[in-house]
Amino acid sequence: MHVYTVKIPEKNIVHDYLKEYILARGLRGGIIIGIGGLEYAELGYFNPTTRNYHTKELKAGETILEVTSLIGNYIVKQGGYVNIHIHVTLSTPSGAIGGHLLKGVALPFLEVFLMELNEDLSKVFTHR
Repeated sequence: MHVYTVKIPEKNIVHDYLKEYILARGLRGGIIIGIGGLEYAELGYFNPTTRNYHTKELKAGETILEVTSLIGNYIVKQGGYVNIHIHVTLSTPSGAIGGHLLKGVALPFLEVFLMELNEDLSKVFTHR
């Protein structure tokens, strides 16, 4: 196992930045953990009946959306398609909320660790 440290700068879209980083280094699959802040988040809540996500948008106001926990995994499938699956807990002055991170924009940054397992995780996980 090898651990990569990634600082996602302000205004960058989390999934896009991570996908570029993963492909540039030839990673195959592993674990994602992190902390930091977001200015925007779209959280999803999976409905197993419809197989779709109910979504909720959050925007930072006077403070950032504090990422108190970010955890997930990534899989690089054949053809270089990167699937990133992240769950987050966000803290705001009015409370905490969590869910599947469908989209996030960093502010001021996110500190992320990619723990490369260097194996084909698509044999175990079937992300869509």
